[in-house]
Amino acid sequence: TLKLSAIITYTASGTTGLRAARERPQVPIVALSPILNTARRLSLLWGTHCVVSPDASDLDDMVDRACRIAFDEGFGKPGDRVIITAGVPLRTPGSTNMLRIA
Repeated sequence: TLKLSAIITYTASGTTGLRAARERPQVPIVALSPILNTARRLSLLWGTHCVVSPDASDLDDMVDRACRIAFDEGFGKPGDRVIITAGVPLRTPGSTNMLRIA
């Protein structure tokens, strides 16, 4: 069992955040979306905190941005572990296929 401070999902359509919230994890879900309407919709889900954020340019930028946003929003502190889910290649809705521990 990993000691996590948050689950971070990159989502354009909202499906990744919905799937994460459906499992009712014990840690908060931080959903990052470039689309305001998607973020508003996801804010109604159980345990989900939404942030409107532009898409990352590459995987390293995605990890750095996800950790920084989560920590800035009060979900842990630098050095805490988080799980990041996203679709690779980036900017392809419906392609969630990556899980990274950071």
